[in-house]
Amino acid sequence: MHPGTEATTCLTSHVPPRHRPAPQYPAAAAPAITCINRADIPAVAAVAAHYTQDEPVAGWLLPDRRRRPAALRACFVLLIERALQNGFVDLLAGDRAVAIWLDRTRPLPAAPDQLQRLQEVCGPDSDAVLLLADIAGRHTPPIPHLHLAVLAAPDPADAVALLAHRQQRLDRVGVATFAYAANQVQLGALMAEGFQPSEAVRLPAGPPLWPSLRPAAQRPAVAGRPAAA
Repeated sequence: MHPGTEATTCLTSHVPPRHRPAPQYPAAAAPAITCINRADIPAVAAVAAHYTQDEPVAGWLLPDRRRRPAALRACFVLLIERALQNGFVDLLAGDRAVAIWLDRTRPLPAAPDQLQRLQEVCGPDSDAVLLLADIAGRHTPPIPHLHLAVLAAPDPADAVALLAHRQQRLDRVGVATFAYAANQVQLGALMAEGFQPSEAVRLPAGPPLWPSLRPAAQRPAVAGRPAAA
């Protein structure tokens, strides 16, 4: 027996069980989650591409498996740039997971060169990317919300940790969130954080997506960006 344990036993052995103090355990440390800056974009895009390249949606968008990783990285660079200007990018310690959020509490500013850059990086597959964006847009809720554009997290626990990190901030200001679950694991993580899925939307000759909305907490929204990092 460890000396410290022996001393504790001596101090409590004469206290009736119902009056003994409950054991105190240190709280588990919250996972380290950071917002990135522009210098981190290439590395974070590579992490997101690595975790999503085998997803059915990625295969539908980019059928050529040989060029898929590079094309995904390039697409994520464009998306992360947009999120840093109009949203948030949350990175879990150890590059274990990435969440990319777009702020749709107000109209997204136009990006005049976005289409040209997309065509440059995706080539003939850019039509599929645009089709996905069009289909997704039809099911986006017409209310102010933060849109979870990408959740790249192979471990469901990491996915939940990232979601909880952002949701806690959004609940303080009463902002809804919306996402498309691309598989059952993502759907489970979203539902664990209060998202309410609706009927699946199937991509043409492709996999299903589950539109999922998490209603705003019943608190007044504030002006400006919906949640500080």
